[in-house]
Formats: sequence, C-alpha cells, structure tokens
Amino acid sequence: MQKTSLVILVTGVVAAGMWGIGDYMAHKGEVYGDVERGQSIAEQTCLQCHTKFEGDPLPDPNVTSAPALASFGQRWPLENLEEALAEGITVSHDNMTMPEFSFTPENIADLLSYMETLTREANANNGQ
Repeated sequence: MQKTSLVILVTGVVAAGMWGIGDYMAHKGEVYGDVERGQSIAEQTCLQCHTKFEGDPLPDPNVTSAPALASFGQRWPLENLEEALAEGITVSHDNMTMPEFSFTPENIADLLSYMETLTREANANNGQ
C-alpha cells in the first residue's frame, strides 16, 4: 500500500513539474502575452459583436448590449476572465447566445494583454 502511494505521489510531482516547465517554456519572454496577436484574436472573434470602447458604434446592429472590451478591465481584474476564456464563455446578449470560442493559454494571454491596453487607453481618456 505504501509503495502505491509513493508511486502516485512521485507521478503527481513529475506531472506537475512537467506542466510547470511546459507552461514556462510557452511563455518564456512573454510576461503578459503579445498585444498584436491579442488584437488579431479580438478582431477575429470579439469585435464581431463588441466594440473597443464605450460609445463606439456597434459592429452588429442586432446586438445592442454587448459591453465594450475596454470596460471589462474597468469593472474587474482581467485575470478573472482567464478561466472563463479557457472553459468557453456562455453568455447571451439581446437574446443571442455568444458563439463558443476555443482559446489556448497563449491565446488567452494575448487577448487579455490586448484588452489591458484598451482598458489603459479608456482610463487615460477618462482622466483616471
């Protein structure tokens, strides 16, 4: 029984270490993700319905309540979106279900980096 527990413990430690190394290597040199890649991801997904800033014209006239991307970072820490983006956000706007997107950890870091720049720009324009 002790031998089995030790094998499970060692296997878990090795797996955690490998995950940590893989995660480190994937983000080596990227503290917050790449803003340009994040912008590209946003343009292909989010900005089909959302705007960049409050008051911008909505890209889809059928969607009237999708919040601006910059507003997310003004409401709560953007890191709070990591899990939702990884698992797939299921939200509805104007009785329309948000499309399900599949993001890698790198995509999420890039998208959140871009959203962070939008938040900073919105805050600067609002004098915050």
